[in-house]
Amino acid sequence: MQENTKLLALLDTVIDCYLDKWEPVWSKFLNSLEAVDYAPSTLRKYLNALEKQWMVYQPYNSSWRMPTLQGLSAYIDTALAQKPEEVDIQLDSARKWLKSLVEALWEVSDGVVVGFIRNDEYYYLGINNLLRDDMIDEYSATRTIIRFIEEKKIVAFIDKKILKNWEVYYTFVNDADTLISCVYVKVNLDGYDAVISIVWPLRVNYKKNIAILKKVLESL
Repeated sequence: MQENTKLLALLDTVIDCYLDKWEPVWSKFLNSLEAVDYAPSTLRKYLNALEKQWMVYQPYNSSWRMPTLQGLSAYIDTALAQKPEEVDIQLDSARKWLKSLVEALWEVSDGVVVGFIRNDEYYYLGINNLLRDDMIDEYSATRTIIRFIEEKKIVAFIDKKILKNWEVYYTFVNDADTLISCVYVKVNLDGYDAVISIVWPLRVNYKKNIAILKKVLESL
């Protein structure tokens, strides 16, 4: 039973290599793989056993092997029997929604737009807004805000707060002696809690940003 399991594992490796290279697989090449931890003599023994079971064959008299249809069938049957990899289609959809929202808001908001799904990766755009002419004397604030976002401090800061869906919130953050304003909302994207926020120094058009976020809530 154990040897049969090892044979099937070796068959899996042989066919993976064959499908990747689309050419017969050489025993010396197999012996160089980390996944194949057999002495050369043991490897030859197992390959010969696979040949006798008509799982692989030699296209000519050499050490190269190719899978037979029977071997491919066993390979596919093994794949069908395995538990599928976790593929969260809804999470992928939520990420796309989030990215689209952030990109759209960046065009119209007065600040840096940051969006993130809780316990997941985050997106941010709008850093170029910090390079506007009216920000030319605020390089220190610009650097602080960029670091505040890139180090995900904003994610940790907002994540600590108790938020209700469909409401606009605001807060002020004192980071490295720079006061940062933040207007934000929690929304639900395909079953996932996400946060959209607009970050800026204190000198910001709050009414405009609040109106934008209210529009977002109305549209979702």
